[in-house]
Amino acid sequence: MGKKRILVADGDREVADSICEYLKPDYRVVYVDDGREILPLIQNKQVDLLLVDLDVPHVFVYHVLSEIRQNHPRVKIAVMYVYCDYTQEMEQNIRKLSDVVFLKPFNMEEVKRRLDGLLQ
Repeated sequence: MGKKRILVADGDREVADSICEYLKPDYRVVYVDDGREILPLIQNKQVDLLLVDLDVPHVFVYHVLSEIRQNHPRVKIAVMYVYCDYTQEMEQNIRKLSDVVFLKPFNMEEVKRRLDGLLQ
């Protein structure tokens, strides 16, 4: 069996590049900076885990996560975001839709350890 596939969706290219480089030795990693690309990749069964920033451009992430949970339950979901006032309202719902949540800034070793656990 090949490497598990992780889709990183984040509008911040520098953060995404760091995450991708850290994960590449153990996973096949794909990066998108446009949220509209998430569902087509998942529908084509090209993703085992989605690591998505709450502010990925061009979509309302809550709707994307809801569709993934409903139609692609095998896909693990990890959400990352910077906590602020508007996230407080959504936090409970986001936590229900995701397997794990990371608050930025985060420790990449901890992120990898938790993703490894999800993909076992």
